[in-house]
Order: sequence, then structure tokens, then C-alpha cells
Amino acid sequence: RVPATRGPPPSLPDVLVYLMVFGIGSLSGGFVKLNALFPPIIAVAAASLRWFVASSASEMVLAALPVPVEKVPFLVAASLPALIFISGLLPIMGLAAAKPDGYDNRHPRLMKTAESLMPKYPLNFRLQSAHNNTIEMVAMAAPAFFVAHALGLNQLLFAKLSVLLLLVRLVYIPLYALDSDAARTTAFVMGAFSIFSIGFGAIFPSTVLTLFGIAAQA
Repeated sequence: RVPATRGPPPSLPDVLVYLMVFGIGSLSGGFVKLNALFPPIIAVAAASLRWFVASSASEMVLAALPVPVEKVPFLVAASLPALIFISGLLPIMGLAAAKPDGYDNRHPRLMKTAESLMPKYPLNFRLQSAHNNTIEMVAMAAPAFFVAHALGLNQLLFAKLSVLLLLVRLVYIPLYALDSDAARTTAFVMGAFSIFSIGFGAIFPSTVLTLFGIAAQA
């Protein structure tokens, strides 16, 4: 008989994927369920943020980009409007393909209201909602990026947090489309924590940078 052996403990990404796919299915429910499930999502998002910053994965992502580290936040900032544009095209193309009479470009806002989309075209409603949330996220990120640039946030941390923000927002859209609301919320919280760390890391470097194991610049 071959003795049983223990493999290495699961990594944080493995745990995150398990929670997203097989764990918490939905946050929908009453007050007790929501407040019971939301704290673990916050904990997973915060731990994932810290893991990414400290891991070799973030270094590989930065190395694969076509710009030096100090330009990565600018690349991300320039990419966010493109993400808004692309995410806005998805529900338009979906409606053009799904509706018998196609897309009505004369009344685009009316076409994409909740009342028009939700009953018959729930997928397009979720894609439109993901687009709306992307716009809201960029509004959150803009002042944080300005603060970080103006006050001189640690360049490597700024680059890693900004690229993580872009990655989780790219994942957020298909998660919304697939109606995986717990996973989608986890991605949203990770993005929000990235934005908070970018802004407050520049204002309170001795506090925030320590959380990531990075010495504050003198």
C-alpha cells in the first residue's frame, strides 16, 4: 500500500478560485445572510491584494508590459477609458443580435433601461450594468491616481496596484455577465481596495506601505 502523502497547502489564488466557483454562490438574501457572507469576501479581497503585491506574479505582469515601471500607472489610466468604451459596446452588440428588430440607435438610452432589458434580455442587462459600474469605478480611481502621482507614491507599489486594478476590472465584466455575484463582488472589492491603497498610500505611506511590507520613502 502506498502511504498517503500530504501535498503543499493551497495557495491564496487557489482558495480564491475555490470560493468563487464552489463556495459562496450568492450574496442575495436577507440582512443576516448578507452580513455573514460579506466579511469573508472582504478578508479574501484584502489578502489577495497583499498576496499579489508581494508575489512574483506581479513582477511577471510588470515585466510583460511594454512600458517601464514608472509608466505603468499612466498606461493603466489611459486604458481605463478604452475599457469603458469596449464594455459599452457589449450590450449594444448583444441587443443587435438578440432583438428581432435589432438595435435602435435613435433611442439608445431607452433601449438600455432596466425595464427594457431585464425581462427579456437579462444577459444584456448584466452587461449594461457592468458597463455602468466600470464608469463609476473610473470616477473612483481618478482622484486616487492624482493623489498618488502628486505626492509621489512608491513607484513599484503604484505600478502593482494599478495593474491589479486593471486585471480585476477585466475579470469583473465576464463575472457580471455570468451572474456570479459573489465572485463579482470579490473582484469589485479588490479593485476598490487597490484604489484606496493607491490614494491613502501616498498620504499615509508609513501606515499603508507597511501593510505591504514596503519601507516608506524618506
